[in-house]
Amino acid sequence: METAGHNTKQVMEENDALKQLIELLNQQNMKEQSQDFMGVFWYVAGMQVQLAAMVDELQGVREQLSQMQEKQPKSVTENLMEKISRLQEKVTSLSERLTAVRNRLVETATQAINAFKEKGKAEMCKVLQKGISGMKSMLSGYRERLVDVMTDCEKTANQIDSIGDELKQIGNSVSNVGRLLAGKGTKEVSDEKPGVGLTRAVNTPVKKAVENLRKKIDGADQAFEKLDRLSARLDAGKEAEKGGRVSVKDKLSQMKEKAGQQKKAPEPDKAKNKEECL
Repeated sequence: METAGHNTKQVMEENDALKQLIELLNQQNMKEQSQDFMGVFWYVAGMQVQLAAMVDELQGVREQLSQMQEKQPKSVTENLMEKISRLQEKVTSLSERLTAVRNRLVETATQAINAFKEKGKAEMCKVLQKGISGMKSMLSGYRERLVDVMTDCEKTANQIDSIGDELKQIGNSVSNVGRLLAGKGTKEVSDEKPGVGLTRAVNTPVKKAVENLRKKIDGADQAFEKLDRLSARLDAGKEAEKGGRVSVKDKLSQMKEKAGQQKKAPEPDKAKNKEECL
């Protein structure tokens, strides 16, 4: 009950902070910025719901694997149970990373509101830019973790497929020994060996998880685009107030060019060592 009460309070606080920021941005003729900010929030909230559903599905896989223990070597089922359990933990860790991003969004909203009240629009935009920078760093770590978990899911799916193939081969071998002894040729067994169908059923949610995680990687990239666009619009608005005329498209191009130069620039220590060698 305490946890439920805490969660309800947190959601109410989140809604209040976000609502105030969106109203403030709209009042300052920053409707597009408010849409981008909320777009990132809804992305994070939506991903958390989907990840929770994935954890539940993997729990179902574990329960199905427990049914295989009577039909499979104990070492095989225990190995797979351990792998599925690890996948559950990793998916849960993804949700925890998103919780950190979500909290940063709400903190940024609260700080931006206070900054506007104390120092005005320019300070509010500065706070938003700082928050965006932190969120991008968090999302980058989340995306890397997504790729890691997806790779683990693929490996586990392949291993479950291998167990099914082995069961099928065992069924064919046993049947064909009898046919050879009777002087008949070998043939593919039409009836499935007990456990083959179960491995297929167990693997369906795991393969589904792989595809879902792949889509989530694309979703993370879209969230990055929203943050970049929000940052560019904040900069463009700042330039406009100073009397300049910089479009959002130009600002995004400048950001990409700057990022490319940073990647190409040699690290200070390496450059220094190179000079010493010369």
